[in-house]
Amino acid sequence: MIRFILALLITANGVLAAEKSFEELWEQAVVTIEVTRKQYDYLQPWNRRVDQVQKIGTIIGDKEIITTADFLSNHTLVRLQKGRGRWFEAQVSWIDYHANLAIVTCKESRFWEGTKKVDLAKVTPRRGDAQVVRWRNGILEFRNIDINRLSVKRGKLTFVDSLQLELDSDMQGIGWAEAIVQGDKLIGISSSKDDQTITAIPSSFILTCLDDRKDGTYQGIGYFSFVWQTAENPDTLSYLGQDGEPRGVIVIKVQTNHLAHASSPMRPRDIILEIDGFKIDVQGDYNDPDYGNLLLENLATRSKRAGDKVKIKAVRDGKEITVDYILPKVDYNIEIVPLNIVDQEPEYLIVGGLVFQPLSVPFLQSWGGDWNRKAPFRLSYATREDATPEKPSYVILSVVLPDPYNIGYQEIRYLIVDKLNGKQVNTLHDIVLAKESPKDGFHIIEFREGDSLTRMILDAGQVDAVTERVLKRYGIEKDRYLAVPTPGQSEKLAKD
Repeated sequence: MIRFILALLITANGVLAAEKSFEELWEQAVVTIEVTRKQYDYLQPWNRRVDQVQKIGTIIGDKEIITTADFLSNHTLVRLQKGRGRWFEAQVSWIDYHANLAIVTCKESRFWEGTKKVDLAKVTPRRGDAQVVRWRNGILEFRNIDINRLSVKRGKLTFVDSLQLELDSDMQGIGWAEAIVQGDKLIGISSSKDDQTITAIPSSFILTCLDDRKDGTYQGIGYFSFVWQTAENPDTLSYLGQDGEPRGVIVIKVQTNHLAHASSPMRPRDIILEIDGFKIDVQGDYNDPDYGNLLLENLATRSKRAGDKVKIKAVRDGKEITVDYILPKVDYNIEIVPLNIVDQEPEYLIVGGLVFQPLSVPFLQSWGGDWNRKAPFRLSYATREDATPEKPSYVILSVVLPDPYNIGYQEIRYLIVDKLNGKQVNTLHDIVLAKESPKDGFHIIEFREGDSLTRMILDAGQVDAVTERVLKRYGIEKDRYLAVPTPGQSEKLAKD
């Protein structure tokens, strides 16, 4: 009996020591990050306010803390805190919004005293138990969670698909870069929570991005710019020239906008059979040696970066071919309605009380989380369209600031601008240039066909004086904020 009791005590002490060691490690590796940033009102883009959020960071290297890129755009101050200690000013040393990852550091050596770095798991576990680690009200909190699966789906700040870790938990307030850990390894950082499912950026994807930084020339995420569909109908495959058992997926569209890779070798109606030696089934999946069946989109970020070469075996016109596909870099401006605008004030231009703005998802999000349903239909529908070299982006008349000059038009808003004075309008710079060429003393604004109002006519001789009057009346500091102009516009715009 004495021996049995001693054995129990030894076991209990061992468990307690292991738990203490586990808690000490993560207490020294997890920190709180406070971000102060400028936040803009896209319905009144000349207005701004200060916003402040707190999130979690995990020390993973020599003076390097990993966190999500979410809420770091337009930051003015970043601070770090260890537990309940003092706050230290920090700097963002690297950020990739599409990957939703950032590295934060601190120049003060005192901050790093008593801290420890942890390793990322090279292979992210796809089943079993894990823990969420976070600081909450000065207390380090540990909660057990269940690993659900690894899947390939849309990232939080991007329009491309990448590997995501899904976990089951009823915890509240998750999605602020909390550390997802298993033992002494970081297996992911949380990015969002929906109902009972936590979505996290897996360690394997994080390591791919960090490896991209090692040579000092970060290339960023690459992606497949073509659109494909499943090929479950054997008659369709046979019609396109495939023999034997059904396999592969069918390319139905190749990107044609101004940022698409110039030498993209894929063609509509190609049947993709293999990518980098991985066979693609009719569902668009391949068998990953680490994670099982995954969507083929993962092969664009699996140990790859923008500019890397991917070998694609396909059937074209009944013949098997192998092409070298260069992964283009993902960019928000690839889409005709940009998903995000980062580290930049909202663009706008006021002309005679008419407020012009680029159409973007941040503008549509002014209608709330359900903006797809609540925003003006024509503007929301435009997000489904594809950018082309002729029409890479949209400009809208967002509102009219009432003035005797524009009387009769004061209720007009949310219209897509097509032309000004007969010249095509794709950007605000186009409006600035077209404004210099009035037609018979008038500015003629044409809107996209199908809108209720198709044309506005304004006196060109009064417009500059009216603009000054409107700015003064409504307390607006300046009549415009324009981003860097496109080549060929700089010289003309410099005169304005």
